[in-house]
Amino acid sequence: MSFALNTNAASMNIVANLALSQTEMHKAMERVSSGLRVVNAADDAAGMSLHVSLKAQISGMQAAVRNGQDGISLSQTADGALAEIGDLLSRAYQVALNKESTATLSGGSATNAGTELTAIAAAIAFIKANTYWGDTSNTAVGNTGVVAASVTGTVTLNTADSSSAITSSSSSSAVFTAIQAVASSRATIGTNQEKLEAIVRSNTVAISNLQASDSRIADADMALEISNVTRLSILGQAGSAMLAQANKQNQNVLQLLQ
Repeated sequence: MSFALNTNAASMNIVANLALSQTEMHKAMERVSSGLRVVNAADDAAGMSLHVSLKAQISGMQAAVRNGQDGISLSQTADGALAEIGDLLSRAYQVALNKESTATLSGGSATNAGTELTAIAAAIAFIKANTYWGDTSNTAVGNTGVVAASVTGTVTLNTADSSSAITSSSSSSAVFTAIQAVASSRATIGTNQEKLEAIVRSNTVAISNLQASDSRIADADMALEISNVTRLSILGQAGSAMLAQANKQNQNVLQLLQ
């Protein structure tokens, strides 16, 4: 057995093992503290790239869902207003028919019918001007534009009321035409709302699946990582103890001087 002072091979090997254990310990602690398997790009370059892409895609879909839900809310507000306008027009149709029945309605009664038609027209105009969504300048009836309800496309939203205004002298046929126009507008709103609801449902399911995929790629297995921390902690303590023993071996040289 040879004794050397300048080189302690056992001590050097233990130091190298301790360095490796400490490096792995730091990585394991990062994973446990962050809950992520891929903390840095060096941990898994391909996984990090895919994780970043998935996170961006998920964020985009979440924004699209919110946009779609806002579009649905606006559609519902406009449809509610047009439903009231339709009810008013139904009453106007009755009044116009009675006004045209000259055998039973004439003189002052006809004037009263015209007055009621004027009041109905004013009520309809008030509803159109004062039904808004989120902001007084954003009127619900008559709102046109697109909703970015998905990351790949948009839905055209049109809540315009295409019915013509009625007056005190409007005929029953003119009022009925206005009723049909309101019905057509509500059908358009309903169609757009159905599209938005379908896209929102589809995006919601996609978000759930993408989040599950991202979790499998980036999230840490906490049981495994905590086990690694415990194992590496024990290795570090054992390595420190063995390093102390290895450093004491050189003291045996002193016995040769006795």
